[in-house]
Amino acid sequence: MEKDIKNYFKEVYSIYSHGDYTEWTYRTPFENFIKGLNPDYNLTQEPKRAAGLGAPDFKAFYNNRKIGFIETKDLGENLDKILETDQLKKYIESIDNLILTNYLQFVLIRKGRKVYDCNLFMLSDLDKRNLSISKEKIETFVSLINEFFEYKLPTIVLAEELAVELSKRAKLLKELAKDQLLNDLEKIKNNESPSSIYDFYLGIKELIKDVELEDCADAYAQTITYGLFLAKKSCRGKLDRRTASYYIPRNVGVIKRIFLNISGEEFPPNISWIVDDIIDILNAAKLEEILNKIDKRGKKDKDPIIFFYEDFLNYYEPEKRKHLGVYYTPRPVVNFIVNSVHSILKKHFDKSLGLADDSVNVLDPAIGTGTFFWITFLVALGELKNQGLRGIIFDKIENHLLKHFYGFEILITPYVISHLKITDLLQRWHYRFKDDDRIQVYLTNTLEQSEVHDPLLFMREITEESRIANQIKTEKPILVLIGNPPYSGISANKGKWIDDLLKKGYTRADGSKDDGYYKVDGNPLDEKNPKWLQDDYVKFIRYAQWKIDKNGEGVIGFITNHSYLDNPTFRGMRESLLQSFDRIFILNLHGNSLKKEKCPDGSKDENVFDIRQGVAIGIFIKNKNLREKKVYYTDLWGLREDKYRWLDRHSIDNVNWQEVKPISPFYFFVPKDTSLEEEYNKFWKITDIFPVNSVGVVTARDHFTIKWKPEDAWTTVTEFVQMSPEEARTRFILRKDVRDWKVVFAQKDLKESGLDKNKIVPILYRPFDIRYTYYTGTSRGFHCMPRPEVMKHMLKENLGLITVRQVAEGIFNHAYVTNTIIESRITLSNKGIAFLFPLYLYSDWEKKANIDPDIYKTLSEKYNKELTPEDIFYYIYAILYSPTYRKKYEEFLKHDFPRIPFVDDYEEFKKLAELGKELVELHLMRKRLPTSVKFDVIGSNIVEKVKYENGKVWINKEQYFDGVPEEIWDFYIGGYQVLDKWLKSRKNRKLESKGIEQFLQIVEIIRETIRLMKEIDKVNIP
Repeated sequence: MEKDIKNYFKEVYSIYSHGDYTEWTYRTPFENFIKGLNPDYNLTQEPKRAAGLGAPDFKAFYNNRKIGFIETKDLGENLDKILETDQLKKYIESIDNLILTNYLQFVLIRKGRKVYDCNLFMLSDLDKRNLSISKEKIETFVSLINEFFEYKLPTIVLAEELAVELSKRAKLLKELAKDQLLNDLEKIKNNESPSSIYDFYLGIKELIKDVELEDCADAYAQTITYGLFLAKKSCRGKLDRRTASYYIPRNVGVIKRIFLNISGEEFPPNISWIVDDIIDILNAAKLEEILNKIDKRGKKDKDPIIFFYEDFLNYYEPEKRKHLGVYYTPRPVVNFIVNSVHSILKKHFDKSLGLADDSVNVLDPAIGTGTFFWITFLVALGELKNQGLRGIIFDKIENHLLKHFYGFEILITPYVISHLKITDLLQRWHYRFKDDDRIQVYLTNTLEQSEVHDPLLFMREITEESRIANQIKTEKPILVLIGNPPYSGISANKGKWIDDLLKKGYTRADGSKDDGYYKVDGNPLDEKNPKWLQDDYVKFIRYAQWKIDKNGEGVIGFITNHSYLDNPTFRGMRESLLQSFDRIFILNLHGNSLKKEKCPDGSKDENVFDIRQGVAIGIFIKNKNLREKKVYYTDLWGLREDKYRWLDRHSIDNVNWQEVKPISPFYFFVPKDTSLEEEYNKFWKITDIFPVNSVGVVTARDHFTIKWKPEDAWTTVTEFVQMSPEEARTRFILRKDVRDWKVVFAQKDLKESGLDKNKIVPILYRPFDIRYTYYTGTSRGFHCMPRPEVMKHMLKENLGLITVRQVAEGIFNHAYVTNTIIESRITLSNKGIAFLFPLYLYSDWEKKANIDPDIYKTLSEKYNKELTPEDIFYYIYAILYSPTYRKKYEEFLKHDFPRIPFVDDYEEFKKLAELGKELVELHLMRKRLPTSVKFDVIGSNIVEKVKYENGKVWINKEQYFDGVPEEIWDFYIGGYQVLDKWLKSRKNRKLESKGIEQFLQIVEIIRETIRLMKEIDKVNIP
């Protein structure tokens, strides 16, 4: 070994002494050196590539078995710094066995951990032309090389382990594909030929008009990785890149083309190595054993291939599922919907074979991994079997199921899985696919009307898919739409076609006009923030409704987010659905942990999915023979497994439905106690009384824009504007830019404001929690949405009423007061943010009350008194703190802005206004109250863990506030448990004496508020 090292030293010295060398110059002597150590060692050099296109420099083999990779750097380069680079971090995360070397120093990294680090010799040895190497150093180097070459991929027998290993490599494949695409774009600019991946990118753009390059790379990585997984499932022996396409079914043309491409010589070498590594992992896995183990997990609602895909996606990119709303639909849910639709077709559409009837066209517009399709096929085949028609099953498969059942999917991997799942199902029924048979599942964006362009050389299959899908999407009559559309509040589907369907409406087959979801009772919704109508599930319901209206009859069976059932923003949607459909059945599955839903008996309620948003099954029937329009509703509460059992035993035919009667203006699809509605609707709504209002300031970066002290706010903005955008992003932890908040926008806004200290203003952040911000009033600037049209009035002497439009949970307590601008989450509600109603409006020449003149006049005449704006404001504040009012009108306060009853007697009005004034003074902390609460233990004063116990509010292990009654501790304002929230907002901060005194005052303010609320209830409020 010593002789080999000295010979290597001489070769390195020979190149070094000439002075003209690069990283590449030393590769041959290095390769010869390693190969000379053992005849069974072998290295293959990767070819030189364009800058930015990375692959490790050598593949290493032992006895022709690949064991790892070697990455080389310039002679003597600092490897500690190299280890901190993005390139090496990606390699270390994805490669289990890696040597990093600068030809002098060798570092062995095994599964992300540095195992050996050996300096074989130094640059100073080369300068002295002499090598003296110790026995210990030789032994360390030998150990390093032996450890490296003796590595074997462990046999993988666990699904989770395989998912982790594949996801690690898929992440790197995504990065490499992205780098290749960036390089291809440069090649296009220079009139050079791009790689085949660029054709894939163009193909994806056929489906998704404004697809991001990173999303395309992601689709490519998932397709290759999971496609290889599925190919290995069908392969009996060793899988390799050149034969993988053989195991992809021919009826999945798009994927077949991709895998034919990866087997060719033109496949980019900077990507091929990681694909080969993925194949090595799959070959090291006992896949059949893994799938069998998954099948025995007791997950009867999933098949093993889908279960593994979910495992893979969780490790590969957990946020991906959240962003795209990608959640597998449990089989019991699908059973309920499909069996119900099957029954409806027989009962109301005269289809004696239900789904197996030749005249039934079915579409799943978001097919995912094909579970709805799978069950639909099974129900149709089961119907034939049950009716003694086995003899026509093959004919029905060929001429009905494979001709009239359609599915759309935008993600390639689920698209592949759905094909394979249906192929497998039909093969189990002994159907033999013919050459021209294909499953009618198409790679397309349901919510986009595609423009079909000339076929691309590589991705002509995608172009053809787009053409056929577009015909089905817009022209093909569809009788049944089923599925689980994605839920995504921040929708990426913003095309004109679906937007026009939502907003402009259309003409139905019977000639009637649909106004869209942005109108109700013929008038605009007048929603200030109708963003929930842009959720993807809403767009899918709208698309399905349009298809059925265009056909003139049909059925929809969807499981979706359940917000549209009773949220006021969706009232136009509900009215539209009522006009289109003759029967609507709503099975509310609840499970909304965002609203902290519990069963009516107080027990735990669980979601049928692994999500926090509650869901509901909606079945919509349009049939001219159903003459009277009706809506039916029922709840399903309880634990997940109990819900599954119930769904498996029921369909639309054996449910105890309750009829509901949706009426204007909200058209609720859930039962409501409307006995007080007529009386309540006579009262003026708060938005009628105070016409000028808006939601609070949305900063998009609270931690950066809102500070505890004015001087902190000033220091932040003055430092921020002097930095480069990327310096500022790092220094202030600003994350990635979003559409309405960008670092450069914020810097520009601050500079154009003139950096004026007078622009630092107080902002009410949470109840009794005033902080400071730099306020310019410019939208998409330092603040994302500063709401200047309303907030400007709060920069002068004023009062502002704070309340909400909807309350997600519990009884209404969402009323507060301010004399400053407010942040949008000053109140807590999962159904919307806080609204501010200023009492006065300021212009350059006057100050006037923000009270509707007619209402002002009516009240003055009613009481025969000259009322001041403050009188009305204080009265309203008292009403909103009446326990009786909150309880009596609880149902209505959940769904819209408060309406305010006015007493008939002036003396009662005056009394309530006086009590309201006391509350306002208290909540603005204008009074100093005596306190009996103690803070008597000396300590750090740091808020560590907040806990309430027997009248004591603990802030850390030693210190507490003593003498706080439970009633005060449990008091809520604006959805927040006031004392708890105030302290937890200061976690890990030291409470200064001023802060301690403020907390004591808040305790007393709440005590006094409770007393005043009892006084308010002594007055007879309507």
